[in-house]
Amino acid sequence: MPGSINLEVRDGIGIITINNPPLNLITLEMRAELGRIVNEVSARDDVKVVIFKGAGERAFSAGGDVVEFLSTTPGELLDWGRTIESVENLPKPTIAILRGYVLGAGTELALACDIRLATPDTVIGLPEIRLGMVPASGGLTKFVKALGPLRARYYLLLGKRIDAREALEVGLVHEVLEPGKIEDRAMEIARDLLTLSPIAIRALKEAINLVQDAPTQVAYDIERKTFGLLRYTQDFQEGIRAFKEKRSPKFTGK
Repeated sequence: MPGSINLEVRDGIGIITINNPPLNLITLEMRAELGRIVNEVSARDDVKVVIFKGAGERAFSAGGDVVEFLSTTPGELLDWGRTIESVENLPKPTIAILRGYVLGAGTELALACDIRLATPDTVIGLPEIRLGMVPASGGLTKFVKALGPLRARYYLLLGKRIDAREALEVGLVHEVLEPGKIEDRAMEIARDLLTLSPIAIRALKEAINLVQDAPTQVAYDIERKTFGLLRYTQDFQEGIRAFKEKRSPKFTGK
């Protein structure tokens, strides 16, 4: 059914699909559903890794349904921003499969994911300025932090689109793969993540979020305290034992 957010769980991997082809525009109703599904996968013990993708070949998501913006309330706009935050704050690793158009809210959702894979035809951008508005669900902030204010001004003020090659160069995506290989690569990464300690992954994600804006000495303190807390987990002990015994560890998330 078009205009929906779909969840499929496959061997510990949750696959969330933006299903509104051809451009996978995200309506207000879909935004609310996305938030509900993100909360669901966060709480489900049978989901260890989450993949986000768009239906079809033309777009991950070309953004929100801008016609709806004229009828939105301030509360609805705040809820959308919180939905993107909830993706970034998922305690489980997230992967975005990017194809074609990744614009506006689509870019903001992609940048909230931990790992971003793209196809050569991927086009990323925050064109809101051309509609008399600004990105407001984390995109503006993430562009400035990722690219630096001098470079970010160029892309944001012009609403400039960034192709896959340039996005890889500036660090907005991590790998560029042919269309026939990108889903297999996403599953390969997801299966690798499944072998790691869930409690260590959660702690690492929290630490990354904390240190990115912290003074250096505070960031060092966060690192050390995170290590110290993990020291008393069963997974930490299992990792050391497995290393000594030259075998693969079997983590339980405890």
